[in-house]
Amino acid sequence: MIVTVSGEIGAGKSTVAKALARSLGLRYLATGEVFREEARRRGLSLAAMGRLAEQDQTIDREIDRMQTDVARAGGVLVDSRLSGWLIDGDLRIWFRAPLAVRAARVAARDGLSIEEALSALRGREESERRRYQAFYQIDLTDLGRYHIVVDTGIWSAPEIVGALLLLARRFERE
Repeated sequence: MIVTVSGEIGAGKSTVAKALARSLGLRYLATGEVFREEARRRGLSLAAMGRLAEQDQTIDREIDRMQTDVARAGGVLVDSRLSGWLIDGDLRIWFRAPLAVRAARVAARDGLSIEEALSALRGREESERRRYQAFYQIDLTDLGRYHIVVDTGIWSAPEIVGALLLLARRFERE
């Protein structure tokens, strides 16, 4: 089975994806962590790394190649903004949440004020929109590629995992 989890920054992708992968017995790959690690290795903030990636396509292309290579082997859940577009997963999921909810989550996670989190969110999302449109002609607002779209501002992570497990188990029986 191949499951892709994509979505907005701060929508809870990683929280739910880790629990879902564990429950399904799948390997877990988070490309956001790969990107963050590369930023740390270069001594850059996420915003600066995003600006660099706008100028240097090889940064995104290498991460995207890595996730598609990992997915080919199967038995994996890929947590990535583009995984639903780049990988023909058995189950492709998109997470969204209201901006205020996402900003509060990012603020708590990163130790920022709400205003700082809002600014960081808007900057990162705009950078990603530009990059993905320019590099791949992907419009992140087009959710037609996804089997499921979940508003994580409504339900708790355990409730979402429970619901997704019911749907994902269909593929285990086939």
